[in-house]
Amino acid sequence: MKKYVAIVSLFFVLPAFAEDMTVPLFDDDVPNLGRQAKPQDNIVVTPSQLPEVRVELDNTVQKPVKKVKKEVKSEPVKNVPSKAIELGGRFSDEKSAEMSQQLNAEIQRYQESKARKEFEKAEAEAEKNKKMENAQSEEAVQPPVLEDLFGQMKDVRTFDVSGIELGMTPDEVIEEAKDRGYEITKVEHNIPLHLTTFYKERCNPRARAIEKQNCIIDQAKEDEVYYVSSITMVRPQTAEYMQVLFSSYATDNVAYKIYYENKGDNSLNYTRKNLAKKVRRRDAFWNLMYETYGQPDDKDNMIWGNPQEAYMQAMMQGSAYNAYIVLEDKSITDEDRVAANEQAEELRYKHSFTFSEAWEDEE
Repeated sequence: MKKYVAIVSLFFVLPAFAEDMTVPLFDDDVPNLGRQAKPQDNIVVTPSQLPEVRVELDNTVQKPVKKVKKEVKSEPVKNVPSKAIELGGRFSDEKSAEMSQQLNAEIQRYQESKARKEFEKAEAEAEKNKKMENAQSEEAVQPPVLEDLFGQMKDVRTFDVSGIELGMTPDEVIEEAKDRGYEITKVEHNIPLHLTTFYKERCNPRARAIEKQNCIIDQAKEDEVYYVSSITMVRPQTAEYMQVLFSSYATDNVAYKIYYENKGDNSLNYTRKNLAKKVRRRDAFWNLMYETYGQPDDKDNMIWGNPQEAYMQAMMQGSAYNAYIVLEDKSITDEDRVAANEQAEELRYKHSFTFSEAWEDEE
């Protein structure tokens, strides 16, 4: 019966309608959120049933510190050279002066290098034009020429350098050199190599070196084979130097090679004035060579004559334009070598073998 009454009562329960209610979310009208929130100065950390335990909070907020650039006022620098100002005024007077000197030196080196390149370019162009002009023009001098397989070649045996010719004797060379204003600075003598060995064996083997050398020379003089091998001369006022080499008495002791040298001024740099001096020196040398000896047979190597027999070669070298001339007759040295070999075969050296009757002839 109780169950029945309970079930019937469920059908007769009246429905209840909810009313609109406004439940405030915050105690105050202005919500305590975001930038409007008031910082809490404490917080309760225990349940309500227990005594309150409050923890104090530090509400101080550290704001970021902005870095402020400190302006440094620079006072105007006084008494600083203009070069130091261009470099930013970072150097002292002494340093700026040093830098100024270095800068000037660099500028000077650059200018000299540029001038040197321009000079070399102009020189090459002038040399090219000169060769073209020489090829088109007739030779100023026509010395005797020789018939050769490759054409006509000049006979340099008729040439002379400062009056010195191939085939001259030492006395003739010395006389001509003095007439030309040269000073004889050295006269060297020599003995043919094969005779030096021969005389050495005839000297006392126990003699000292100087005594043995004098013994060799005395024998050479006695046999008239002690000859002048070289004469050196200089002309200081024109910076000219010459050396003449001679053959032995087997070929009459005559000049077979003449070496000439004239050095330029090494102190000249590449300024416009000094470049002009160098060009004048170069042109004067080559013009005189062409006027005196004519055009070379080998223009690439500046050689006159036949380099296998008798020839002359000229050249200029270095920034100072040092001038060189070599005049040589190789046929004289060839004849001298042949004569020395023939003479060496006739020499009879001493020996210590006595087993033959021919030994007595060796004594």
